[in-house]
Amino acid sequence: MRIKKKYLIQNILKNKYLIRSLCLAIFLIATGEIFARYYLGLGTPPLSMTHPSIEYMFKPNQDVYRYGHHFIVNQYGMRSEPFSKKKGSNEMRVMVFGDSVVNGGSPTDQADIATSILKERLTKIVNKNVVVGNISAGSWGPGNWLAYAKEYGFFDPDIVVLVISSHDYIDNPSFDPLNKYTHPTENPASALMEGIEKYWNDYSSKISGGKALTEAYQFPVDKSENRDDDKAAIKGLGDLKSFLELAKSNSRTVLVFQHYEKPEVESGQAKPGNQRIKVTCEQLGIIPTSLEPYFRKSMESGVDPYRDFIHPNQVGQKLIADAILAKITNK
Repeated sequence: MRIKKKYLIQNILKNKYLIRSLCLAIFLIATGEIFARYYLGLGTPPLSMTHPSIEYMFKPNQDVYRYGHHFIVNQYGMRSEPFSKKKGSNEMRVMVFGDSVVNGGSPTDQADIATSILKERLTKIVNKNVVVGNISAGSWGPGNWLAYAKEYGFFDPDIVVLVISSHDYIDNPSFDPLNKYTHPTENPASALMEGIEKYWNDYSSKISGGKALTEAYQFPVDKSENRDDDKAAIKGLGDLKSFLELAKSNSRTVLVFQHYEKPEVESGQAKPGNQRIKVTCEQLGIIPTSLEPYFRKSMESGVDPYRDFIHPNQVGQKLIADAILAKITNK
């Protein structure tokens, strides 16, 4: 009887330890999930989707917070607030095309991207409602802009703006599967699991000497490795010309702004693509505006406008808005 009682007590104690361990595990997992979701801002990445002609774009109708930053995608897949297809009678429309430079990505709050700043400042100048569309995605190039314009149109713009970097002319669509770290297509099962996977990926990438492949590091990359650069250039510049011609036929004003990578500004030497893009624009009667003086002046004053070697930070986004506004208002 005593032996049975002893075993019974031991089983009860084991069950208590098991229950306590289970409760502790649930508590830790729940705490980790809350920490990852609300402190780290994980669990709700802006989602992309594949497209048969555009290659990929942001999924329409998103309103999420990522790393504490607001990220809005309207019904047309733009990083802009929703607006109607039909232009209002007392409305000014500016459609801005670009890649991750003008998009800002998850590290940039909606209020701090160049297009949001431009909209706010234009509204104070013109006596009209102002719509500024941010038509962009990480690693987009001329082929993507052209395909988007053919698919969705230009939304009856007063002005079409293109922000383009030296490397963009050979960023041709490859239609390869999307990288889940840079262009996720679905939400992770949990914020905690995303954090574990994401930071392990970053850690292992750094150990192996590679780059961390999260959307916070949307570096423009070649979409087709070991390609023939001459063929890529012919394709890219051809698409750029077609896009600009289409833009000119749909808007009274087309403006092109050439963005410079940080090493280009520091060295005073633009990459070869810069000149090839400039020549293509000039052949169509479009004189590009260089963003280099804006960024160089900021760097010389001791204020770094870059968050990495390509992408502008909040300061850089404001400089892009300054340049576009100055051109629009002729100041």
